[in-house]
This record gives sequence, structure tokens and C-alpha cells, in this order.
Amino acid sequence: MKKNLKWLATIMTFFLVSYHTAHAQWVQANGPGGLNIMALCVSGATIFAGTRDGVHRSTDNGASWTAANSGLTNTNVVAFAVSGNNIFAGTNGGGVYVSTDNGASWAQFGTGLPAGSGVTALVASGTGSVVAGTWDEGFLLSVNGGKNWTSIGSRLNN
Repeated sequence: MKKNLKWLATIMTFFLVSYHTAHAQWVQANGPGGLNIMALCVSGATIFAGTRDGVHRSTDNGASWTAANSGLTNTNVVAFAVSGNNIFAGTNGGGVYVSTDNGASWAQFGTGLPAGSGVTALVASGTGSVVAGTWDEGFLLSVNGGKNWTSIGSRLNN
């Protein structure tokens, strides 16, 4: 019991110190037009924000934002992942889109990703592997940059 309390006290001290230190460094940014931000990612010097109105990007540390929706037919962007020069955007009900030109344009493609999939989480590993977590299809894996998707987990109960 004493070990657990000591461990808990150490963790709480870390969080308090981290919170205090990090809190002092936050500065409010303008944000993309007062929209609800569902996802964020950084690629190089560009910040991407996913909203219900699509992708917005900033190249000046969040001081200004521009819409970057060319090619998006579903603009409800709720997840991002970055792999090399590819930026993946997961949408609520529209699958996965990829940009190879820093968000200037987006393309939806991929065999094996069911049409209308609600992709709520994305993670990239290496230069071509991407895992998509979905509402309705469980987990899907692409090992070739989103061109093909394979189920790697059955549907989750909750």
C-alpha cells in the first residue's frame, strides 16, 4: 500500500509541476473563425485544424488561418495523421483523404475502406503504415499510404 501511495504522490507531483509549467506558456491563438476544432496536427511548419467545415491551415503559428478544402467532398474532419509528405484526414462519414502537397489538395482513395466510414482516429507509423479507427468497421490498416485498407480488428462493442 505504501508503494502505491508513493507512486501516486510522485505521479501527482509530476502532473502538478507539468501543469504549472505548461500553463504559464500558453498563449491564445486566433483560431480558424471561431469554429469547433475536432483535430490538430503539424507537418513541417504548417498547423492543420480539422473542423466540421473542413481543414484549415496556418503557416504563421496560428496567427492566421486559411481554408484548405480542395478535393474534400466530406468536410467533417475529425482526425489527422502525418506520414512523410502525406497528411491523412479522417472524416465523420466520408472515409480518409490524403494530401501530398501540404494541404493544397485532398484525394479520397483506398480499396477496402467501406464507403461512408466514420473514421474517428488515425495513426501513422513509418512512411506508409496507417491505422484508422472507425465507428462502424473497427480498425483498418493500410501499409501503402492509404491505397488499400484491410480490417485488423472486428467491430468493437462500445
